[in-house]
Amino acid sequence: MLVIALLPAMLAEFGMVAYFTSQTLATAEDALHARASNAARHLAEALPYALISGDLQRVDALLASELEASRLSTARVRDSRGQLIASRGLPAAASPATAQYTQRAEIRLPSLGPNEDALFGDHAAPPQNQLGQVEAGVSLREIQAFKRDTLLHAALLMLVALALTGALAWRLSNRLAGQLQHVGRVVGRLAHNDLTVRAQLPPAGEVGALAAGVNDMAEALQAHRGELEKRIREATADLAAKKNMAERANQAKSRFFASASHDLRQPLHALSLFVAALKARNLQPGIQGLIDNIEASTAAMELLLNSLLDISRLDAGTIETHPVHFSLGSLLDSLSKQFTPLAAEKNLRLRFHPIDVTLYSDPLLIERILLNLIANAIRYTDKGGVLVACRRRGRMLRLSVIDSGRGIPPEQQESVFQEFVQLDNPARDRSKGLGLGLAIVSRLSRLLGHRVDLLSRPGRGSAFSIDVPCGDARLIRSPLPLAAPGKLAADALVVLVDDESAILRGMAELFDNWHIDLVTAHSVAEAEQELLSLDRIPDVIVTDYRLPGDTDGIAVITRLRQQFGHDIPAVLVTGDTAPDTILRIIQAGFPLLHKPLRPAKLRALLTHLIQQRRAAAVG
Repeated sequence: MLVIALLPAMLAEFGMVAYFTSQTLATAEDALHARASNAARHLAEALPYALISGDLQRVDALLASELEASRLSTARVRDSRGQLIASRGLPAAASPATAQYTQRAEIRLPSLGPNEDALFGDHAAPPQNQLGQVEAGVSLREIQAFKRDTLLHAALLMLVALALTGALAWRLSNRLAGQLQHVGRVVGRLAHNDLTVRAQLPPAGEVGALAAGVNDMAEALQAHRGELEKRIREATADLAAKKNMAERANQAKSRFFASASHDLRQPLHALSLFVAALKARNLQPGIQGLIDNIEASTAAMELLLNSLLDISRLDAGTIETHPVHFSLGSLLDSLSKQFTPLAAEKNLRLRFHPIDVTLYSDPLLIERILLNLIANAIRYTDKGGVLVACRRRGRMLRLSVIDSGRGIPPEQQESVFQEFVQLDNPARDRSKGLGLGLAIVSRLSRLLGHRVDLLSRPGRGSAFSIDVPCGDARLIRSPLPLAAPGKLAADALVVLVDDESAILRGMAELFDNWHIDLVTAHSVAEAEQELLSLDRIPDVIVTDYRLPGDTDGIAVITRLRQQFGHDIPAVLVTGDTAPDTILRIIQAGFPLLHKPLRPAKLRALLTHLIQQRRAAAVG
């Protein structure tokens, strides 16, 4: 880079030195020529009279004088015939090494003017006025030595000039390079978001102007970043406030639904108990039909509330997956038996196209996903039919539920997987559910790690698909044979704690039909008093989770166990669907039944717990 920077100066210096050197040498040569020419002319003017008179001594003296005066190397005189008359300096036959520059001049007799005609007459020719020739030679060694000295001086001058120029350029380049490197380091730190750095250079010069521009840019960037950070802080604070508001609204919604679900489940639970007690009695056929209708309505309400419960359990993270190898055919057979009558009621064709394949997943959750998708397809299809198809893709199997229903517009295909979203149901017809079916499908598929796709065209229908990994048929476990339901021991005693009198009365009617002793109480203190008065130890503790005051079902179980025995099995019953409540109960490790509970399920659980405890006591 330094050579490139010095090249113009070097060329300029070389050109100037060459020009002035050539001018100096030309001037020296001209002076040499002029000296030889002047000497020859001077001798030509001084020699005529000495030659006419034949005074050779005078001729030799004039040659010697001019040789010294004009620093000649040779001085010769020849007559008009070319014969050498006199010579001074180098001999005529000198060697080529003694090269010289020679200038010649004719020696003429000076003109006499007008008297010349009178002297010679009209008919006589004047005498010849050329007396001879003079030669003046100047040695070229002098001019050659001058040329050598001149070229040497020029070379030395050029070297000195180049050295000075190089030193100056090196100093300037180092200074400029240092300044540019400083500005470069500043720009590099600015690029790494250090906007506080500034270039410390004087403002004079181009680099100073560049540094000032960089500093102005840094200040502008710093101000802009400060403004952006301020806006980001404001936007973050605004988003945080909106997020907190949304979280509070979601929590309020959850609390509302939990409270509403609990409050609705309480009378529904009591109603189901009374219905079960009535069905156990032999009533007239007309009354029995009314009871069946009441039971059907109760079951419909229970289905709606259980959907809320499923959402709460998924939010709480209390649902665990248990993947196994299972046959798809048996699962689809069960779904076909369950939904074929429902589709027939709407004059729809429900077709299953199963294939002989084994899947690896949680069969209960897969069944729940397909159950929701098929129920949803039948609910929103008015004519045509519903197809459940399977297609294998490598190690995955795509299960698709395809309907010929109304279809879903593209802009609403994401929102249908949200809670309480229903299309074409502005009146919120409860026969079409709560809008939780697809929300449950979405959350269950995420829990299982399976992908769910939706393809729909308005007016043509929809296709919901889920990809499930294939399994190995050799690893399918044969289901254990179902044990025959046992009977509750006639001497068994169950204690029930619940703050709802209607539930206590319904349970009393139910246990009376089962011929099982039951102690009912509104509080743990009342239960203790009743058991102490009977002087009996309960075989099972059944308690509601949410009780008045600071007491809950876990505290009731803990206190009764402390009083009557730590090995007494216990069951918690709740209508609460709040995720934190469900999680706390699961972590406590007690069996959990949700209101409204099915009497057959309660009886089976009680039979199992009592038999298990008595078997452990015998063993």
